[in-house]
Amino acid sequence: MKKPVFIVLLWLTLLIIVQTQAYSQDSIKQHHIVFNGYLKDMQTAIFSDFHADWINANLIHNRLNFKWLVSPSIAGSVEIRNRFLSGNILTGFSDYNEQMEKDPGFLQLSANIIDEKTYLLNVAIDRLWFAYTAEKLQVSVGRQRINWGQTFVWNPNDIFNSYSYFDFDYEERPGSDAVRVQYYPGATSVIEFAAKINDQKKTTLAGLYRFNTLNYDFQIIGGMVDQNDFVIGSGWSGQIVKGGFRGEASYFHPIRKMSDTTGILLASVGYDYSFKSSLFIQCEVLYSGNKQSSNDFSPRQISSSNQDAKNLFLPDYTIFSAVSYPLNPILNGSLAGIYHPKSNLLFIIPTVNISLSSNIELSFTGQLLRYFSSKADNTDLNFIYARIKGSF
Repeated sequence: MKKPVFIVLLWLTLLIIVQTQAYSQDSIKQHHIVFNGYLKDMQTAIFSDFHADWINANLIHNRLNFKWLVSPSIAGSVEIRNRFLSGNILTGFSDYNEQMEKDPGFLQLSANIIDEKTYLLNVAIDRLWFAYTAEKLQVSVGRQRINWGQTFVWNPNDIFNSYSYFDFDYEERPGSDAVRVQYYPGATSVIEFAAKINDQKKTTLAGLYRFNTLNYDFQIIGGMVDQNDFVIGSGWSGQIVKGGFRGEASYFHPIRKMSDTTGILLASVGYDYSFKSSLFIQCEVLYSGNKQSSNDFSPRQISSSNQDAKNLFLPDYTIFSAVSYPLNPILNGSLAGIYHPKSNLLFIIPTVNISLSSNIELSFTGQLLRYFSSKADNTDLNFIYARIKGSF
C-alpha cells in the first residue's frame, strides 16, 4: 500500500472516530465506545565508552486506542501509534528511518509523515480488527495480536508475531494481518485456526489445540510458516513448588527439503517464584538450533520488527535470570541478566520504576552489553533510557 493510500485510510479512520464521538455521549455511558491511551517521552543514550561519542535520541510516543462494542456479539478496534523521533541516532545508524517505517504486515499501515535528517514523525496503525462472538465461537479479522507464547522472554510457539524482549517500550507488541477462528469446546480448552499474510505476500497457516489436565495447560501447534517451513510444536504452563513452570518448543523444517535433516529446533523453559516479601525471581533458558543466525548480537535485534520465531536470539544456549522487588509502594527495582556462553556475551539490565501518581510513571532502564572474549569485532555497548509515561 502506497503512502497516499495509507494517509487516506488513516484520515478516514480518524473521521469515523470523530463522527462517532460526536453522538456517543449516551453510548459511552453504555460502554459502546472505549477510548484510552498514553503519552511517553523517552530519552536514549547509546555509547561504547563513556568518553567516546554518544548517540542520542528523544522519542515522544503517543498511543490512541479506540474500541467499538457494536453489540454483545460484534466489536472492533483501531489502535494508532504516533512517534516523533529526534537526535543523531538517525545518522548514527544507517537506514534507521526505514526501520522505523517498516511494517511486516500485508497492509502498509506505517508511514514517516515527516522524514528529515535529524527528526521524523511516524504514524502507524498496529491494531485494526473486527470480531464476532457467538457462544463458543469467536472469529476476528484484521490486524490483531495472536499470542501463542507460554514463556516470558523467548517464544518459539509465537509464530505469527514474535517480539524482542529488549523492545520494552512497545508493551502492546506487534500484530498480524490475519483471520483467526477460536472455538471453546470446554471451560479450559480451545481450538484455534489462524492465517496471516506478511509484507512479502507470504502466508502463514496454523492450528492450535490447548487443554488442561493435571492442573497444567498444554498446547499443540502445527502448520506452515511464510510458505517456507512446516512447523510443529507444543507448550505448557503450570506450577512446581508454588512457582510458575512453563515452556515451549517448535520444530521448523523447510517445505522443499522434507527428505533431509535441515530442520531447526527452538525450545525455551522458564520458572518464576514470588516470595511472601514480594521479592520476585525468574529464570529462563533458550536453545536455538538455528545455526544460520549470527553469532554476534546486532542492535537491530532490539526491534521487534526484526524478530521471527525461528530466529529469536543467537544460536545455541542462552540463559536469562531476573529479580525484582518493590522497595516501597511507589518505587520498584529490578535486575535482569542474559548470558550467551558460546560467545561469552552478557547483557545486564537494571530498571527502576517510580510511580509519581495513579497514571504517571517515571522509569530508568539500562541495557549494558559486555563481551568477555578477545574477538576484534566484538564491541561493548551501553543503552541508557529515561522515560516518563502518562496514561489516560
